[in-house]
Amino acid sequence: MQTPAVSTVTTFDDGWYRSVTDFAQHTKWLGGIMNTLTVLLIVVLALLVLYAGWVAWRRSDRVGLAAAAWTLVGSVVCIVCGLLLKQVFQETRPCLALPNVTTVQACPGPTDYSFPSDHMTVAAALAAGLWLIDRRLAVIGTVLALVEGFSRVYLGQHYPHDVLAAILLSSLIIFGGWLLVRGPLSRLVARVPDRRQHGDEHGGERAGADATESTR
Repeated sequence: MQTPAVSTVTTFDDGWYRSVTDFAQHTKWLGGIMNTLTVLLIVVLALLVLYAGWVAWRRSDRVGLAAAAWTLVGSVVCIVCGLLLKQVFQETRPCLALPNVTTVQACPGPTDYSFPSDHMTVAAALAAGLWLIDRRLAVIGTVLALVEGFSRVYLGQHYPHDVLAAILLSSLIIFGGWLLVRGPLSRLVARVPDRRQHGDEHGGERAGADATESTR
């Protein structure tokens, strides 16, 4: 059986990867937590974006609502670009490329490429989008995204540079794309009835009903 060729974008952080995975072997109590967090954190980040968008809608903040919409759409764009980069670089997972490495999670197959990290691409995109909507939530989101990035290395799935590349990719797309879509998307979102309009409509209906009752 032929051994698959090993490909890597850079080797400068091999030592960092080994240090983190060695740390993981000495903190086995943390492994189960990281296994859960590596998926849960993305769900929490998505919920934060949806919550921020809902708050923007309640405040009739058209720009904030448009930013929330772009964050969700832009995250999909980031995922697609990340997957394309995987096929371009075809970097072998570090748990396959480096000898004598023990990982918390089982190592994926040789065609499940490493660069950039999919999980981190999504987490970074959602966290970056929060900076466009609500900076207080963005601080929380950034911390969660950084923990997500650490978890990918801790579990042995990615090199640190895979995580850093994902952060750079998502930041460029979310922030750069926002400069292009802010105007058109804000005008599109302006067609969505806001909370005050809903309140006026319901208030008008109640006033009309009261007037009808008073004339009887």
